Amino acid sequence: MNFKTPPTIQQLAKQSLLKDEALTIYALKDMKEELFPPLFKDAFSSKQHNILRQMVAAWPFPCLPVGALMKTPDLETLKAMLDGLDLLMRQKVRPRRWNLQVLDLRDANDNFWNVWDGIEDGACPPDFSETQLLRNHPIQWGTQAVTVWINLYVNPRHTIEYNEYFYEWAKKRKDVQVNCQKVMFLPNPHYNPWHLLEIVEPSSIQELEVYKHFNLDTLAMIASDLGQMRNLQKFLLNNVHISLEQSGNKDMEDRCIRMIIPHFSKLHKLQHLYLNDVCFVNEHLDEVLRCLENPLETLAITRCKLSESDMRCLSQCPRVYQLKHLDLSGIDFINLSHEFLGRLLKRLTATLQKLELKGCMITDFQIDVLLPALSQCTQLTEVDFQMNFLSKNSLEKLLQHTANLRQLTKEMYSAPYEVYDELGNVLPQKFAQYCSELMVTLNVIRQPKEICFVSNICAGCGGLCVYNMEATLCFCWQREWSLLDSEKGKPELK
Repeated sequence: MNFKTPPTIQQLAKQSLLKDEALTIYALKDMKEELFPPLFKDAFSSKQHNILRQMVAAWPFPCLPVGALMKTPDLETLKAMLDGLDLLMRQKVRPRRWNLQVLDLRDANDNFWNVWDGIEDGACPPDFSETQLLRNHPIQWGTQAVTVWINLYVNPRHTIEYNEYFYEWAKKRKDVQVNCQKVMFLPNPHYNPWHLLEIVEPSSIQELEVYKHFNLDTLAMIASDLGQMRNLQKFLLNNVHISLEQSGNKDMEDRCIRMIIPHFSKLHKLQHLYLNDVCFVNEHLDEVLRCLENPLETLAITRCKLSESDMRCLSQCPRVYQLKHLDLSGIDFINLSHEFLGRLLKRLTATLQKLELKGCMITDFQIDVLLPALSQCTQLTEVDFQMNFLSKNSLEKLLQHTANLRQLTKEMYSAPYEVYDELGNVLPQKFAQYCSELMVTLNVIRQPKEICFVSNICAGCGGLCVYNMEATLCFCWQREWSLLDSEKGKPELK
């Protein structure tokens, strides 16, 4: 027979309080500190916003990490939190136990709530000193009555109303400092989110990801905002083009670039730089990298046009000699001197962990130049050579040069170009046969952990063929062929 554990006195007290809103609010002034977190969690999960509002004001700890409970933005909960702050700040003389200094709205994991779970009657409550609670939620400048931490995710569908409400609330309150660890702007043609940064202390921003499509002149106008983010560690910029109005106006283009690039010199803590389809990189990479004060850990320059001088700079710049992640996917190397890439890899043999050269038009001749340096990059854990034009012969040499790369956990390679017919269609039997032989070659050298050989887009079906350690598949628009039994002469339709 199963017996349910009877509720503790503490649990019964919580249940009784939450049934009577007025009683709960009245009891807050004399409630024990250890009852606040479990009661707050229960009120939060049951959306009792009036209770939450009063509990924010009466919170006995210096920090309230409510974002760890609010995994997705909820406008009504946000209103309750901010109303509670207003109630707190209206007090000319705070009650002695009202200790809230930091409201954390970030959706990050926080150990604060977990340690209260299972605290029984009579058990010693966790020791949360002010120093412990504020360690990950610092008040950076110390002049405001309350600090609010928030991450801004501008999603076209879900967060605009949430962000706009917070913006209107924050800009009217001079005694609140808004810190923002991460900002992410996603594409939305009907909404410009940059005004949100008006309420944020720019030096608190550590990660900035801009997926919104910007014209070069628009980026130039907001470049000064970027320069104030002196603690920025990660910067991702996606799709920056010259506007149709500015197209062909070289003087205007140069003026915009001169307004943008100098602000990189103010990003003293930048470690991870991602530039995807960004027009100002071409012929100006040297200026961007020379601006940086400290070595980068990540450099991703993808789908950009690079010149010979850009590649020379990349191979010689000390700021990239400690890279752990290098991504040059989508850079066309057909007309670039491949020696520069070889020199860069040679300088990264002690640090490089992830190398991505996907869709770089790398040929047999170019891969031969890279192999000596690549074989010495013993810290590599991931490589991606998809969508290049390599023969089976060159792929075999590439695999043989990975013999010393014992830490590889993920490998992605192009299928050999012999698997296509003259029209670019994938020949399924050849694909299965050649990839199987390449796998045999690799197994003689070492045992791979995760590996794929991937075809280019098939001209016939618009799909991809993928060979991995578990199966060989041809993914088409409307069907999936299994090629596991290639000796039968044609694939079996599933």
